[in-house]
Amino acid sequence: MQPSVVQIVVLAAALALPAHAETPPPRDPFEGVWTGTVTAPDQSAEIGFAFTRGKHGLNASFAMPAMFVHGMNLGPAQISGGTYALPELGVRLTLAGGKLTGTFANPLLRVELQRGDRLPAEPPAPVFPAGPAPAWSRALGAETWASPVARDGMLYVGCADGKFHAVRAADGTEAWIWSGPHPLYGEALVTEDSVCFLDERTELVSLRRADGHLQWRVPLHDEKLAGQPAPANPTFNRRVDVPVLADGVLYVGSTDHSLYALEAATGKILWRHDVGAPVFAAVAREGDDLVAGCYDGSVVVLNRRTGAESARTKLGGPIASAPVLAGGMVIVGCRDYLLYGLRRADLGIAWRDSYWFSWVESVPRLVDGILYIGGSDYRRVSALDPATGRALWATDVRGLTWGMPLVTADTVYAGTSAQNPAAIRHEGGITALDRRTGAVKWRHSVSLPANAERAGYLGSLVLADGKIIGAAFDGTLTAYPR
Repeated sequence: MQPSVVQIVVLAAALALPAHAETPPPRDPFEGVWTGTVTAPDQSAEIGFAFTRGKHGLNASFAMPAMFVHGMNLGPAQISGGTYALPELGVRLTLAGGKLTGTFANPLLRVELQRGDRLPAEPPAPVFPAGPAPAWSRALGAETWASPVARDGMLYVGCADGKFHAVRAADGTEAWIWSGPHPLYGEALVTEDSVCFLDERTELVSLRRADGHLQWRVPLHDEKLAGQPAPANPTFNRRVDVPVLADGVLYVGSTDHSLYALEAATGKILWRHDVGAPVFAAVAREGDDLVAGCYDGSVVVLNRRTGAESARTKLGGPIASAPVLAGGMVIVGCRDYLLYGLRRADLGIAWRDSYWFSWVESVPRLVDGILYIGGSDYRRVSALDPATGRALWATDVRGLTWGMPLVTADTVYAGTSAQNPAAIRHEGGITALDRRTGAVKWRHSVSLPANAERAGYLGSLVLADGKIIGAAFDGTLTAYPR
């Protein structure tokens, strides 16, 4: 008797099975795609997580279009007791009633997720008009983290090899160079007669502006007070305080947890106040008040004549950018991913602007009652109302914006940088934005070499001799026509 077709098919299927077929593992309750929203004090955004079966359990991936993240691999999912936790992003999601709810980033933003089909797809990269060709370029010879400072047709900038350069803005020719023993990462204060800056070891240096002659240098790190020598710069992006001058007195913070007042002509220390933490950003000044942001998150108000402290509050993370005074507000960015508007009268919080999981490193520039600020990993330059924090516009400029935007009558210019490795894609370059709308006018890109750590403009741009001028990380000082 011949076997039927059905019998042959059944027999073939049986022979094809392994001798000991493994039973597939049961579906984990977390497995699949979850999409929803994360809510900040001032806005909400789309967010998603995907949990997929791997060889040793579930793997997690993450998407958040507002932060230019689409399917970031987070590795093995740490799930215990019905809760998924990722401390690096401040994520804690609990499964209950067919939903994932919990917190994200700082300050524990609310997340609500439901089952979805797929994570949000990445849109195509925009194409911008090219920027103008350089008017001139000059190689400074070393990595440059600092912003150039322009005054009277001259540019002043320090480099990581300890050399400080004075360069003519008209053609990029060198006027003088001063060489010091320590790396220079911070911006200089340039006055009528002097150039003053802190080096990496917290020594305050004063040079004669005309020829770079050393006038005086004063160490501002008291080892007895700090309990240790001046440290190598611990801020990741080499933040260094910038001196502020008023009535012949310099005010500058230190790594020994102090704010100092010094006689500008001689470097003589007039007073010192212990603020309790290192200071890596310039103070803001209004009348006799100084407002300092500290690396422990404190915001402190001092009398500039006596050093006496009159007010203090503490935010949720280190402060590495200078406070800005705008009307009755103190505007300060923080590494807890928030830009704060504090009431000048009592340092109470009037508003908070979330940068999701991006440090707020850019110093806002106040022009005609509007704040213009960059965005670090947030990748945006924004125009804000200082009274409310409301965004008038916010534009993706494709890179880390650590510097202060440069604002002219009709255009906002921002320098951006890229870093490797990085979870978020960044591009170095210069972007010109319409000041009224934030629309991109043009963009000049700087490529990141294959094995390079960084590229592009880490500091601020300046306007001098009718040119937009920036110091790139590779040590190239370049001028572009407006």
